Amino acid sequence: MSKKWYALCLVACWMNVGSMAIGQHKEEFAKAQKDNAAALREYTWKSRTEIKMKGESKSVKLEQVRYDLDGKLEKTPIGAAPEEPPQPKQGRPGRRGERLKGKVVEKKKDEFAGLLQNLGQLVASYAHIPADKMEAFAKNAAVSSEPGGEVVIDGKNVLRAGDTMSVSVDPKNYMMRGVEIATSYEEKPVRFRGDFQPITSGPTYPARLVLEYPDKEVELTVENYDYQKIGQ
Repeated sequence: MSKKWYALCLVACWMNVGSMAIGQHKEEFAKAQKDNAAALREYTWKSRTEIKMKGESKSVKLEQVRYDLDGKLEKTPIGAAPEEPPQPKQGRPGRRGERLKGKVVEKKKDEFAGLLQNLGQLVASYAHIPADKMEAFAKNAAVSSEPGGEVVIDGKNVLRAGDTMSVSVDPKNYMMRGVEIATSYEEKPVRFRGDFQPITSGPTYPARLVLEYPDKEVELTVENYDYQKIGQ
């Protein structure tokens, strides 16, 4: 066997071993996320959601969260609902201009409330990606290793066409450490990042999630904590 042929065989062997390692990373990652998602269904936890617009806090909401029998998130508000400000007594109908102004204000309030609800749902959808979607993401993703040994998995078209996701993974157990997502809402860019933490002797959960919607200068932060196994 010539030296040239021997060298080519070595290169081919290394490429094959590298391909097998990448495939193993993908399979282990997909399996770990599926098992982790199933384990989280046995827990209930608290969630704090804060909405900021142009850097100013507009709303803070506390909820108790768990999965229902269909695997959907079930949220129950914690504490009493905020009191409505006292309304002025009704007198004579105002001028037409004042009435129109009032309608415009109410419309803007409704639109903002709808925006926040939709962005909240967007956060939840990426924080709790279904197992089949995660498996498809891993199958078509690129895998790389960082100098510190951390594995990074990059892919696209996770939940909607054109979105991208980069996941940093613990190579020991393939649990997620962090995630960065670029997606869109009403054809405008949305940035999303999340940090994950392990429950003691349990699954890993999204501890802090931050969504930024630059078009409206809105930032939505979700913090999950106090995980308790149901029935204990």
